[in-house]
Amino acid sequence: MKRMVFLSLLILSFLPLKAQGLEDGVSLKLAQYRSQHLSEITYNLHFDIPAEREKQVTGHAEIIFQWNGDDDLPLDFCGAGFSGTCLVNKKKLKVEWEREHIIIPKKSLKKGGNVISLDFEASNKALNRSEDYMYTIFVPALARSVFPCFDQPDLKAKFVLDLKVPEGWKQMTSADSHPIPTYLFSFVAGKFQEATAQKDGRNLRALYRETDAKKTAQLVKVFDEAALSIRWMENYTGIKYPFDKYGFVVLPGYQFGGMEHPGAIQFTDREVFLGENPTPDEELTRLELIAHETAHMWFGDLVTMKWFDDVWTKEVFANFFAAKISREQFPDINHDLNFLKAYQTRALATDRTDGTHPIQQELNNLKDAGLLYGNIIYDKAPVMMRKLEQQTGTDIFRNSLQKYLKQFEYGNATWDNLIDIINAECPQAEVKTFSDVWVKEKGLPTIYTRYENGKLIITQKDPWERGLVWKQKFKMGLFLPNDKGIKSIDVDMQGPQTEVQIGKKPYAILPNYDGSGYGRFVMDNLACAEEEYAWRTMPQELNRYAAIMNLYENYLMGLIKPGQYLNTMNTFLMNEENPLVASTLCDYLISAYDDLDIGSKKYFEYYLYNDALNHPAKSIRKKMIRILSQCCLSSSVVNSIYDLWQKKADSTLDERDYTNMAYHLAIMKPDKWQEILQTQRSRIQNSDEQRAFDYISRACNPDIGVQQQLFQSLLDVKNRSVEPWSAKMLSLLNTAAREPLNNGFLTLGLNEIRQIQQTGDIFFTDNWLGALLGGHSSNEAKAMVKSWILTHPNYPEPLLNKVKVNAYYLLRNYR
Repeated sequence: MKRMVFLSLLILSFLPLKAQGLEDGVSLKLAQYRSQHLSEITYNLHFDIPAEREKQVTGHAEIIFQWNGDDDLPLDFCGAGFSGTCLVNKKKLKVEWEREHIIIPKKSLKKGGNVISLDFEASNKALNRSEDYMYTIFVPALARSVFPCFDQPDLKAKFVLDLKVPEGWKQMTSADSHPIPTYLFSFVAGKFQEATAQKDGRNLRALYRETDAKKTAQLVKVFDEAALSIRWMENYTGIKYPFDKYGFVVLPGYQFGGMEHPGAIQFTDREVFLGENPTPDEELTRLELIAHETAHMWFGDLVTMKWFDDVWTKEVFANFFAAKISREQFPDINHDLNFLKAYQTRALATDRTDGTHPIQQELNNLKDAGLLYGNIIYDKAPVMMRKLEQQTGTDIFRNSLQKYLKQFEYGNATWDNLIDIINAECPQAEVKTFSDVWVKEKGLPTIYTRYENGKLIITQKDPWERGLVWKQKFKMGLFLPNDKGIKSIDVDMQGPQTEVQIGKKPYAILPNYDGSGYGRFVMDNLACAEEEYAWRTMPQELNRYAAIMNLYENYLMGLIKPGQYLNTMNTFLMNEENPLVASTLCDYLISAYDDLDIGSKKYFEYYLYNDALNHPAKSIRKKMIRILSQCCLSSSVVNSIYDLWQKKADSTLDERDYTNMAYHLAIMKPDKWQEILQTQRSRIQNSDEQRAFDYISRACNPDIGVQQQLFQSLLDVKNRSVEPWSAKMLSLLNTAAREPLNNGFLTLGLNEIRQIQQTGDIFFTDNWLGALLGGHSSNEAKAMVKSWILTHPNYPEPLLNKVKVNAYYLLRNYR
């Protein structure tokens, strides 16, 4: 049987592409065929962009390439229109347009240079058109919705762009003298303000729509942080900035944090233009965003993954280096702590669930590439990379990366290409074995500790029962008797169990003492009971942060009772002065608050509001007010928030904070909903923010019939053109304040996720599910979601995994 299967595959590989059958999207087999036969591609593109959104964007493409194939050549195109006629090597041809491909017949092609010319109408899917501006996002494979192309990452090309735009519109593009893949090609056009700066002999350019002068003044700092990021990456890699220009556009209602188009980076305005009194979290997040997108110029843009199953490689390096770059700009921040906060906690949020998956995932067609994105590739991968650097040593790791960049510059590579380079540099690190577990398998270890005969015995177990071993190094804390404090010991865990001689029995064992270990560290009862006392003996903020991570994981595992957990964490919060530690304590408290029934939530809100008024750190008072103002249910706290909103009494809050307050207050005070919304709209001066408010605020209407109509409208893709607005509206429709009346949205919303994935951008499936499920906690809601999961066993696994991840907190205690 095996030999017959092999023969069938061999025969199939020699069949013409049409005989094998074309698929919608860009299949792996098509991509592999084209990458063998195409090279030296240039796109000469012209687009005519009318001012009126209802009019179609039209264009002309001249595609120049080298060809050595013997079969028909499919061009990828799923735009709005194509006449069926094109010029191939100056000869006019009627060609087929089917299954999202324009088929260029082999008889019209020649070995060597070829030119295809054709006119087309672009689809609006990736054009992101607003009233007076537009921007393109083609990741992972949406260039084909705008112009005919070879839409795969390993067919890099040079782009020449000509735009016809309305008078007064400014432009920015990633077209460059160096080759880039189609997903990195982009253009922006519209009514923008412009700023420039000279840094290190390089001109930096920014386009933006913000009108608040206090916010736009922050561009000085943004330019500084971009220049810092470029300098740092040049120094680390030994390679000068690899593209012609550095520019960025700051966009309202942007669906991502940023996108790394070379020379034309896109940023969300919400993370670039901060309020007058930004928290340390917000300032650090902005730098990390700028550093992340800048690091992509080397990792992702200069060297690009060969196929999107390795899309995580560009993201891991961008986050990994963003964490390193931020150390220079924020020297007073504990960056080991920030790494735990920025990456490790988010990685655990997915990896602890039944919906987790490997870092590297299979992908047979680029139309499904959006399913690969999430916490695992963005957050677990940097944790893995840090562990890999520990296995090899920093110098060998850096040298290996420099060789990787030089070997594959302006080309493509796989993760295994890098592993081969590292392995040649450092064979003793056994990086292939390391990669097989950390990258190519899902999950994380559960780690147990015990004392026995003068030894600390640490054991790791694979919760999926595959016998895997996660090689890593971390520290353990020994809480010594007689007020001798806490002793830190090193653990090098290269097998399923390791032993460390420690002598006398400690009073308690504090696992993962510095937080650098990755897994779920089970605490013994004594350690849990003594954690609050031990907390007061921990002068280092990193150890305190690791302690609350451990407590939270043990709470989620059911090893700490809710009352004990809430009281302990609330005590920690009110005694914590470090804003990063306190910020995470807020998040962990609210997570447990969401587990309470309505009566208990109202009771506990009193203590949370007291925290918000009396915490010693201004940034934490601000964060607690932000959280409570969007979830409070008790009349006393709602009235306090209403009074604060009416008077705009907190100067640390910005317009967006008061807008979010208004949404929640309009829901909680249905007799005043119109008055609240009218007042808040009158406060908003920016026209883009007004449009967002007008769209979202409709969800505050107390009429159940209107709410149902709005939910139904979200099921139509035409009404989801600005996805962040759609997600916010969906979350308001599913707010906890309206449960159980809104439980009827759950099944309908879950039934929609396949279409959401097919029509939305790469993060929208997760955003939709988070908005749909996040406000629910009733037993009825739990039963509905659990039933949906059980009745869809054959649902596409990546989509079902996303449901399981987003339903984790809802279903965690449901049996």
